[in-house]
Amino acid sequence: MRNTTFSRSLPIRHALIATLLALTLAACNRTDSSSAASEAEAQVYTHFTPQTELFVEFAPLVAGQKSTFAAHFTRMSDYKPVTAGTVDVVLSGGNGPTERFRVSAPRAPGIFAPTVVPRATGQRNLSLVLNADGIQSRHDLGNVTVYADATAALKAGPAPGMQEGEIGYLKEQQWPSGFGIEHVQPRELRDSVQAPATIRASGDGSAEVVAATAGIVRSTGRFPALGDEVVRGQTLAMLAPRLATGTDVASLRADLQSARSQASLASSEAARMQRLFSQQAVSRRRVEEARSAQQIAQAQLNAAQQRLSQLGGGGGGIPLKAAITGRIELAPIANGASVEDGDTIFQIVDRKELWIEAHVAEADAARLQEPDGIAFELPGMGQSVEVRPGVNGRLVGAGSMIDPESRSVPVIFALSRPDKHIALNQNVQARVFTGSKRSVLSVPASAVIDDGGERVVYVMRGGESFSRVPVRLGVRDGDRFEVLEGLKNGDRVVSRGAMLVRLAAATPEAMGHGHAH
Repeated sequence: MRNTTFSRSLPIRHALIATLLALTLAACNRTDSSSAASEAEAQVYTHFTPQTELFVEFAPLVAGQKSTFAAHFTRMSDYKPVTAGTVDVVLSGGNGPTERFRVSAPRAPGIFAPTVVPRATGQRNLSLVLNADGIQSRHDLGNVTVYADATAALKAGPAPGMQEGEIGYLKEQQWPSGFGIEHVQPRELRDSVQAPATIRASGDGSAEVVAATAGIVRSTGRFPALGDEVVRGQTLAMLAPRLATGTDVASLRADLQSARSQASLASSEAARMQRLFSQQAVSRRRVEEARSAQQIAQAQLNAAQQRLSQLGGGGGGIPLKAAITGRIELAPIANGASVEDGDTIFQIVDRKELWIEAHVAEADAARLQEPDGIAFELPGMGQSVEVRPGVNGRLVGAGSMIDPESRSVPVIFALSRPDKHIALNQNVQARVFTGSKRSVLSVPASAVIDDGGERVVYVMRGGESFSRVPVRLGVRDGDRFEVLEGLKNGDRVVSRGAMLVRLAAATPEAMGHGHAH
């Protein structure tokens, strides 16, 4: 990360710096010292190193006069204040010797206040060096002028001040609020295309339990309800058929009982005839007639059993069994309801894996090299879901033929262990990752604010000043957006806490004014 310096002269905002400047002018026997102090211009720098950010304010440097710095040091790792360490202010170069001024501890968390009394006048190189636990950071701020007297300092020229439209948000507000800044620079993002998609059950992950014939649905205990978990082969209910001839199951049971009685009677008669024949009391013909009657009765019994078995046996009807293990996602039929042939009684879905079927427009189909993921947002929740093959899903398949009606190509990804809030048959807007990457400027999604339908970010102009910048966004890859317009390489955007800066812009009186160092 390159070092970056923002520098400007601002009207004195620190009561401490203004007071010190007034005392300096009084020591020079100026009668208008308080007026001069109010017009003095603070020197303000914002500078970055890979380890720390420095935001420093100080009165113009005057030879032989004290200038107290308000140096704010922020750790780049977590954007929290540096709470211990030493700071050296170093003046070097020009026509004078190197001068060093040290403060051994912060006056408040993140704020070091070294006092500088320069000796040599003219152009000098200004550096601030921080040595803290685990941090050694040098901020080279470039040339500054050390004036011969306060009058010369006041005549240095007009200050540009904070630019119109800039938003003030102090370090003391940034540090405790989970704030963060990111350096805008080219990054590799996965290319993607937008496509409508539908969430559905996997190819073998859905099964309907349908009525094989018209009849009445009867429970076998607790009637299954929406959301119940079931296992393959489990009997969910029974279907008592309604026969076209008007004969119902009860009639078939009566026929079966009658056939059993007739078969039992015929069997007894055949046995009796056999005993009598052995005693030579009846003829063989009588025995054969009895045996024939027995066989006919048995055949009638078998037929009655078969008829009842084909319509559900003796257990109350046709068993309605779960074809797969899963969750009941549809249960439109109540216990005791009448159904027609083909009606859906239950739908069971195995939610271990859901399919996201996207339809990529014909114009984008050529960009699909080897699709390597899909992402979508759940409507109304603002929650983004991404399928990464090999991590939480897989590519099921990508079509190679344009659908003649929709003029699109299907691409299907499987999502493993989906969140329970993902609904079946839900329509979503998806991004299908094409398999290629591009180096583009990008920002975190957390940096982007939807401000009345306009996408904006907040760009740091100085350590405590920001600008609202509209942006035009391109593809999204995970939690990052491509930036097509609005930002340039080297900008620094608010990556965490953008809504707080927006609030500061809307209600500056609520966010505080100036400092109380």
